[in-house]
Amino acid sequence: MPFIGDHCKNLTSLECKFNVDSLKYDAGHFVQAFTQLNKLKCIKMTMDHNGSDETINLSALINSLPEEINEIHLFNKHLNYLNKYISMSVRRFRNLQKLTSVGFCLDNIILEEIADITTLVHLTIELYDINKKLSLFDKLVNLEYIDLIIMGRVDCVFGLTDEVLNTIFCTCKKLKHLDIPSGLYDVAKIPLEKWINFQNLQYLGICCDIMPDLANTVVEYCKNLKHLRITDYRDDLMNETALKKLTELKNLECLILEENISLSEESIIAISNNCKKLKRLEISECIIVPSIPGVRLSSSTVLDELSKLQCLEHLNLGFAENLKDSTIISIANNCKKLKILDIQGCCAITETSLVNLTNLENLVKLDVSCLDIITDSFLIKLKGLKELNCYYCQKLTNAGIIQFINNNPDLELLDVRYIKNLTSDLAIAADQATQNRTNGIILDIIMDNWSIIKASKSIIKSQWLVIQ
Repeated sequence: MPFIGDHCKNLTSLECKFNVDSLKYDAGHFVQAFTQLNKLKCIKMTMDHNGSDETINLSALINSLPEEINEIHLFNKHLNYLNKYISMSVRRFRNLQKLTSVGFCLDNIILEEIADITTLVHLTIELYDINKKLSLFDKLVNLEYIDLIIMGRVDCVFGLTDEVLNTIFCTCKKLKHLDIPSGLYDVAKIPLEKWINFQNLQYLGICCDIMPDLANTVVEYCKNLKHLRITDYRDDLMNETALKKLTELKNLECLILEENISLSEESIIAISNNCKKLKRLEISECIIVPSIPGVRLSSSTVLDELSKLQCLEHLNLGFAENLKDSTIISIANNCKKLKILDIQGCCAITETSLVNLTNLENLVKLDVSCLDIITDSFLIKLKGLKELNCYYCQKLTNAGIIQFINNNPDLELLDVRYIKNLTSDLAIAADQATQNRTNGIILDIIMDNWSIIKASKSIIKSQWLVIQ
């Protein structure tokens, strides 16, 4: 860091990664460097740590940043530790426009300081243990981007109430992006006249029981909406009339329906016929049910209708109960722009239909995890992938995976956890396959076999390979 401070004084953007334990000894080096970077406008810090509950003290580092900095982005690499608090103050940054804190617990003092930074345009923060009203948005009139994330295994943020949501609607009139987790709020209680403030909204992510009145309101006032995420924890049939209404959003490019939802046949048909601009559709764990309760499905292949969405680039049907071979074949033949496909856990399909996926020339990410039909013969047919998730595919062997790695030189991520047949030969072959890479891409192989992971430490010579 001292070298950067001494020789890069005109730096305007800096990204750094470090272990927080090093701050006990090297914090002074960071401070020395940051103090000299008085033209710095943006900093991104990603921190690794040993998993202890000790508070991370960033005060000296943050205080050494120039007061006129525009962007501060903080990331905790290990997101599974729920109570990793940080000590810092952001009060002095009166020109801050973008603030990100992901993987850390922000105490009430820091949240109160953030609430006073009226210059903020972009705010992404992860929330944990917020039990009182979240008084964050009363003054943030310039916000265009709000992304609130639930930390760890917390199911909802109790501080997110109707009053908080109403404040967002009244104060943040410039919003283009709103993504909020579940809380003690009811979107349907927002007065109709407040929705007029959301005419610029392009991204909406909410947790609610979507009903026709609310759907009508969204369609009427959010005509520029491109991205819609709805989380419904009721584990019940999504209202067919409401969903049909939402398909009238003319600019919709992304639709995500979360949490083990049930969709009627008519809902699938409405999405397929009306949402012609859709580039991304996620309905993982969905169950297709008849439009009339007690009546059998009129078609067991209604998901084939999705092949009409020829602009699709990202499709998530993971664990979809009704997915058949015919749907895979139809999608492979018609959705030629598809780049990302998730069909993990769809146990009704066969390897015969999967072979058709090789026709998708733009496919770069594929998830076929938890499918016992996945074999080496299928794997070696795949070309051009950057990411493959195939954990719990027990028929795979070293030979098939090694050939797959050789066939996909741009591969960045390979998840082969819970496959019993693998040995350290995989690490040896992956090392050889990546040693001569000239594309600058690091291959990250994720495993659960600790003996192979341990052995790989002495096996790997390639700078382009990580096994963890």
